[in-house]
Amino acid sequence: MLTRKSFTDQTTGLPILAIGCEGRDTAHHYMTAMTWLSDSRHLIVHTEIDPTTGVGNVVRVDSETGDTEVLEEGLTWGRGVVSCEDILYLFDKNELYAIDVWSGERRTICRLSSHCTLMGPLSITNDGRVLGVYWQEYNPPDDSAECVSGEICWVIGTIHTVTGEVREAVRPIFDEPYPIANHAMINPVNPELLFYSHEGATEQISDRLWTIDMRSGTTRNIFLQKKDKYGQLVEYVGHEIWAYDGSGLYFVKYPHSPDQPSGLLFVDREGVHQEFINGDYRYWHVGVSPDGRYAACDTQEPGVSKIVLIDTETTRAKLLCELPCRGTHPGHPHPSFSPDSRKITFTFSDSDDVLWVGIMDIRECTY
Repeated sequence: MLTRKSFTDQTTGLPILAIGCEGRDTAHHYMTAMTWLSDSRHLIVHTEIDPTTGVGNVVRVDSETGDTEVLEEGLTWGRGVVSCEDILYLFDKNELYAIDVWSGERRTICRLSSHCTLMGPLSITNDGRVLGVYWQEYNPPDDSAECVSGEICWVIGTIHTVTGEVREAVRPIFDEPYPIANHAMINPVNPELLFYSHEGATEQISDRLWTIDMRSGTTRNIFLQKKDKYGQLVEYVGHEIWAYDGSGLYFVKYPHSPDQPSGLLFVDREGVHQEFINGDYRYWHVGVSPDGRYAACDTQEPGVSKIVLIDTETTRAKLLCELPCRGTHPGHPHPSFSPDSRKITFTFSDSDDVLWVGIMDIRECTY
């Protein structure tokens, strides 16, 4: 079903292991959702993906031998996250469920009301106990509920992985034409703190990064984007991810921002301290290592994407590879790390525009 092949990047000369299915698309999880199992050897990939519908099969694969086990069939890409206990959490419509990746045992965690639809990606605390989620709610039964776009609410919340308890955190109200709140991410060490984003055209969104403290109910726009003297937005930002210690969020200031330099930034969870990390390349998405030492970014360029390793202590960047890139999901690279912080995973296209999952061992990528 899946094939392993090794090759050398033509730009850097560094080795890459590719896992995929000849002639059929294969991709890993979104960069904010762990795709590796706790042994940093096995991983979960989505394969045999229909390029039109995004539907494919969820598979456990041994990166060293290529041995595979199908865990779920006929599921849309972008719905999974792996916990520290090797439990794969997935959703389908209003159902959240769990699969033990070794036994294959499946159990329902909870079902939301029938007028609710869970959305991805999922996020999870470091201890595997609480998921950060968001959903669309149609025609809410409570007439007092505040909604946007008439009949649609965007709801940010959490779900306890053992008890199935669903807690609603906030129903953000953003004005048209950009009413959507998404990318909900639970703080890895504090299940009472969630991030969510104001979604829309980045050139028009001046308040992208938000947090909600569930204890106090306080919402906060933690990164105040710059405007010029005429009141025009000059910082376009997005693709956030929590640091694994919960201290704050890494995110990208996109290269077409009028205000320069652009690149990888960090803001603490209170929105007080901001830091510019690196702007050597045209960054797009960012993943961070569990040990806190590294970030990995991809770049958005015509037909290709570079994968860049950034040392967060020295702020130095190193180019790892440059490969073809499909401009649509699930073909974005979305670089992310294994639990041991030694491997970077990303999605790329081959010469026939078929998607593969690439793996690089950063111990072979010295600065």
